[in-house]
Amino acid sequence: MEQQSEQTEVTWTHKWLYEILEQIPIEMRSLIDVGCGRGIIGALARIYRNPKRLVGIDVFRPYLNFCSYHGFYDEIYAYDLTKTPLPFKDYEFDVATCIEVLEHIPKSSGENLLNELERIAKKVIVTTPNGLIPQKALDDNPFQRHVSCWSVKDFTKRGYTVKGVGYFIIFGRKIRYISFLLSRFSYSMPQCSDTLLAYKTL
Repeated sequence: MEQQSEQTEVTWTHKWLYEILEQIPIEMRSLIDVGCGRGIIGALARIYRNPKRLVGIDVFRPYLNFCSYHGFYDEIYAYDLTKTPLPFKDYEFDVATCIEVLEHIPKSSGENLLNELERIAKKVIVTTPNGLIPQKALDDNPFQRHVSCWSVKDFTKRGYTVKGVGYFIIFGRKIRYISFLLSRFSYSMPQCSDTLLAYKTL
């Protein structure tokens, strides 16, 4: 089970690596990864951006222990993301990432979390499934369930730029070439994507 989970994360990293990294400024000095999970963003930021301060925050302690063991972050905090405000100062960070997190908390809590991200960071980068994509608990982590859904409009009304990542699979797994071509189309047409990439500079 552990091996399967890690393989899933590697696949996920390759699929979204370029789009997320492209939005993280090279010159940024501090980044907070909100809902850091197993530290994928922390590891990538450390390698490709190397900020002076890298912070990870998550509610699930086994993930935080994993991140601590591998040294992905300079600081790690256990925190329930449905409880706001977050324990950080206004614009304390150059960048806040919130990658595949919003769908795991109620919609009202997600809206409050976005407010907090916009308070503590100069740039906010978010990804979340486009619409409702059911998911049960994973890794013995009850917080992995999907409990809310998000649309392009949820972000554009807040002033975010929204891009699409991936494409809804309507042709089946075997026609991978067509899916690849459509995934490039969906970047500019996020309504057609399976995942939304939203970012905003404050």
